[in-house]
Amino acid sequence: MRPRSLRGFSLLEAIVALAIVATAGLALFAAMNQSIQMALRAENARKSDTAMRNALAWMEVVNPALTPSGKKQLGEMVLEWKSEPIEPPRDAMTGYLQAGLYQVGLYDVTVDVRDNDGVSASFQVRKVGYKQVREPPRL
Repeated sequence: MRPRSLRGFSLLEAIVALAIVATAGLALFAAMNQSIQMALRAENARKSDTAMRNALAWMEVVNPALTPSGKKQLGEMVLEWKSEPIEPPRDAMTGYLQAGLYQVGLYDVTVDVRDNDGVSASFQVRKVGYKQVREPPRL
């Protein structure tokens, strides 16, 4: 009998090595997939936050008494708003306890933001609306 040589791997050792490599590869691919999903969620959150900030900045110039609802295209996003009065419009008062030139009211404005990528945001803001109802007196 000849002594068995110890060169190379047996078939069983090769199968075990492949199983270990496959398990490590699956774990690596699962970690990569999770990291890609987290990056996509972070990107969508960033887009939504940017859209809300831009919409809020645009709403600074909207007067809900004059334009109670509307739609505005801002680059790639569409901004829609609807307002409902919380307090009915009242005459503003001057410093001399006389009715002023304007009527003012408090409005609850609902803002919806839609993007081409499907990113949407919705928020509410309270705004004061005003409308000129009188002319200044001629001196």
